Amino acid sequence: MTPQLTVIAHLRALDGQIEETKEFLTSLIDPTRQELGCIEYWLHQDDEDPAEFTFYENWTNRAEWDKHMEMPHLKTFAEVAGKVFELQKLRLMTMVSDAASTR
Repeated sequence: MTPQLTVIAHLRALDGQIEETKEFLTSLIDPTRQELGCIEYWLHQDDEDPAEFTFYENWTNRAEWDKHMEMPHLKTFAEVAGKVFELQKLRLMTMVSDAASTR
């Protein structure tokens, strides 16, 4: 079986762009959750620094996440990044424990 992939993406709204960033990032949630390999796709906003956003994602495998990165709504992500927000760190992690849904 191909290992499950966890993705953690840290983003920061550019000055004065917090609401625009939040609006754009939340627009990615529904289409992403409909993708075949998406298990979980959660967006978080930092309580102490509202310009900080984090996506927490679980995918059935790396190949499905690679397909996700080619979807039209993610192409828009690349166009908006740098204008409204910046991607600070992207972590791709292989799940080594059993998935919670198998308990």
